Amino acid sequence: MKVNIPAASVILFGFILSCTSKQNKDIDNNQLLGSGFGINGVTLVVKSLDSARNYYATVLGFAMPKAENFEPGLYRGTLSTLVNFPDQSYLELLAVNDTGKVAVKDSFITSLRKNNQGARLYSISTSSTDTTFRWLKSKELATDSIMSGRTAKKKPKGWSFDDGGAQWRSVEFDTINPPPYLPNFTEYVGYPYTDLKEDWSPAGWRKYYDSNPNGVVGITSLLIVVEALEPARKKFKKIGFRELEASDTLARFKVAHKQELQLTAPKSSGDAYSRFLKKRGPGVYAMRFEVKNLKDTRDFLKKKLPAKAMLADMANKRLTVFKEHAYGVQLDFIQESKEQAALAKIYDFKEDTKLNSASLNHASRIYAKYCALCHGKDREGYTADNAPSLRSHALMATTLKPKSSYNYLEHTISYGRPGTAMAPYGKSQGGPLSYDEIELLLKWLHEKSGVKKPIEMSANPVSGNVVLGKGLYVKHCASCHGAEGEGLNAPALGNPMLLATASDEFLRYTITEGRNNTPMPAFKDNLSKVEINALTAFLRSRASGWNAPEAVTIKEPLPKDYVLNPTRKAPKFALRENLYVSAVQVRKALQENARIVILDARSKAAWHQTHIPGAVPVPYYEEPDKFIKDIPNDSTMIVVYCACPHAASSKVVNTLRRFGYKHTAILDEGILVWAQRGYPVEFGQDSKKKK
Repeated sequence: MKVNIPAASVILFGFILSCTSKQNKDIDNNQLLGSGFGINGVTLVVKSLDSARNYYATVLGFAMPKAENFEPGLYRGTLSTLVNFPDQSYLELLAVNDTGKVAVKDSFITSLRKNNQGARLYSISTSSTDTTFRWLKSKELATDSIMSGRTAKKKPKGWSFDDGGAQWRSVEFDTINPPPYLPNFTEYVGYPYTDLKEDWSPAGWRKYYDSNPNGVVGITSLLIVVEALEPARKKFKKIGFRELEASDTLARFKVAHKQELQLTAPKSSGDAYSRFLKKRGPGVYAMRFEVKNLKDTRDFLKKKLPAKAMLADMANKRLTVFKEHAYGVQLDFIQESKEQAALAKIYDFKEDTKLNSASLNHASRIYAKYCALCHGKDREGYTADNAPSLRSHALMATTLKPKSSYNYLEHTISYGRPGTAMAPYGKSQGGPLSYDEIELLLKWLHEKSGVKKPIEMSANPVSGNVVLGKGLYVKHCASCHGAEGEGLNAPALGNPMLLATASDEFLRYTITEGRNNTPMPAFKDNLSKVEINALTAFLRSRASGWNAPEAVTIKEPLPKDYVLNPTRKAPKFALRENLYVSAVQVRKALQENARIVILDARSKAAWHQTHIPGAVPVPYYEEPDKFIKDIPNDSTMIVVYCACPHAASSKVVNTLRRFGYKHTAILDEGILVWAQRGYPVEFGQDSKKKK
């Protein structure tokens, strides 16, 4: 078995247990698996990894890695290769590389390999091995102690998401000789399970995965053959799997989402299941996959396999490759649902491709439902609540590059503009739109605006005379944007979320060029560059609040100032998952002048725009040990934040923990929600700027 950690970028979410009587049967699954995403993967033990890999790639049509990318397997003396699917599952091929090493401890592998090949191990996802272990123990089910280990063989260097500790943990019923019909339960340490639980969208994630020539998009079920159905059925129910259906010949159990484990037993002494048991004992007999188009899958396999190797039952929309032609495991292929196929087509877009008709239509419906009321049927803007035009070429051209400029619109939709009619629409903020839907909407807006060449915005701060800028604002801007930036018949420029997400260059460009086809004029012919810079600097100075008593630019803290309130006590935070601290707690700690270090994990340019008072920008251009030596490794609490709200922060916290820092936490909501709530922020100044 290869403990494989999929590289999926997702947003943090929570999941809710239902208390209805119908759903109470799911409680066992929840206590067993938590927010686990279903079938982790299946491991096939093969005699020759090269041969098996080539066969599965060229004949069966799986996008298997090339031989040069083979990796050591979890078990000593083995080699492994695997293919990942968008539903977070995998199919692994495992072969013995050093018989001596394997035979010493993991003889069950060599035992199967000696006479047979096939699926020997399968893994189920759990979000907490501790919870799974306790649950199984409460059911008086014997398991081995929790195991842990690493997939990466080399220790991490530099700033890394890898904290140097365990990358996976698992619960096995028997480590030495795993029962082939029972799963192990695996947790990927630090993996965002709750994110996936609510934002589950394998159809939308396909663009991040290699396409399989056979059309496979995920695993739907495993068929497990046992000696006697009733005892095995009772065992699975005791483990905590929810039974969906049972008969004299088959028992179906839910894992997660649409995935199932199915148990069956021989019907007669000479049937296929009896022969399977006699040859290799109980275990996974068949894997069932969903495919994009069953006819295309059939046509692909017909060219590669002899007629006797497969059975096509197109009336029931099922295709079977017999186990004799798939290294000991039967492969079943079924047509994915129309609903899933439609979703996949909608989200089948990439940065460098045009939207297809399904994507265009869906994005248009999203806009009509959530945006048109204020921004206008044709994106013209100012239909209600001073909502800006979303067809302005200047706006769309300047929100593509770099990523921080693109994030301006993405964050606006996700987090909204507090104090205005622009509500948060991201699911993470209680809105209706998923991350993929927001990405689709933005791509649609950019395409509709006709932008052919993006105008790249610099991330560097703009310097200017703030006092001069204040006077210019009163003279040229206040009549539309409000004396305090509240927005009268134009957008509210004093909004903390706007200033937290708009770069200085974005503000300056808007002032200079205006917004075509809107009331916002271009000031490049009326104001000098010095005046435009001054006006930009004034707007930036309002990041701390429109009525801040004075415009103060904060220089980057020196090492001696990293610790805030060094003579006071450190705060005692209640951490979620021993990692995340709420914004409410951090704000209270600052108000009480607690001893704390706050690190900004974003780019330095983002720190210049808006940061929490006293925050230190993390210098990614330096090796972490040079920076970390100035941070106390004692009881001082170190809080790290970003805008993601966790991705960049996790990288910093995991690096700190790798260096032995225990008192670390991530600001759960991130800087954007912090600013959205009106909590105190400052803007910065480049400490290396020439005077």
